[in-house]
Amino acid sequence: MALITALFCLACCLAGCGNERTVSTESGLESASGSKPAAHVTERSGDEETMETETDTEIEYGGAYTVDTAITGVTEDPVFGEYGRLIFPVDSGYYSGDTLGDLHLTWYSNIDPNETVAIANYLREHAAAGDTVFYDIYSEEEKAADPEKEDTGLFFFKGTPGEKFAVCNAGGGFAYVGAIQDSFPHALELSKRGYNAFALIYRPGARTACEDLARAISFIFEHAEELEVDTDGYSLWGGSAGGRMAAWLGSYGTAAFGEEELPRAGTAAEGWIDEAVSFWEAQT
Repeated sequence: MALITALFCLACCLAGCGNERTVSTESGLESASGSKPAAHVTERSGDEETMETETDTEIEYGGAYTVDTAITGVTEDPVFGEYGRLIFPVDSGYYSGDTLGDLHLTWYSNIDPNETVAIANYLREHAAAGDTVFYDIYSEEEKAADPEKEDTGLFFFKGTPGEKFAVCNAGGGFAYVGAIQDSFPHALELSKRGYNAFALIYRPGARTACEDLARAISFIFEHAEELEVDTDGYSLWGGSAGGRMAAWLGSYGTAAFGEEELPRAGTAAEGWIDEAVSFWEAQT
């Protein structure tokens, strides 16, 4: 299907990825809450008191996350296995904060802590229920040959079985992947509307990012029956760097980035979700 590219204006959009605000097991379909340091009051002679902070508080897993949950309480939660570390940027130099409530990402502003908590809880609840929420797109042999491919994969926000799919690509200046603030919220909202949405975690660099997106599309096509997705008229979504990825794959196709030639996306969208969904539906 010929590509019809729709680029909608993002509110409060700055150059690069600034002010970005957008509403994700194994290859072959094999298929908690943290706590803040506890403060203790130690009595001294007279009326003098001092505060001692216990820095090695043990993280408890199993409960719903809150704004006070430590980020490591999510990334290291056993429910996610080894892929929990990919929920937040792999390079910790691009984010700051110790808890979900005080998370900050480079080049992003207006981060809603409640949305961060909702996304983390969505992934936890579905993983705990036995649903597959993450898929490797490269084989173990490919990852051994190129260790950077360890930091890739697809988070799956399942919609209605048999419905069309979209791949959401976060921004990050091709330096990191801001999925928790960008592609995850988009994918979650699309799944609520019945679409099957994937959020791609890709390697830094424009070329390698596009190669990972091409591989992700190939993976979804190859496993469409097991994933219960309709490949006809699929859509590519993205903000900033992710928008470029969507446009490049939509324009040049998967073969240009090392994969077999596959049907091109029906739409490539960047912008307000209501307008982008309406445009997608109109094309299919």
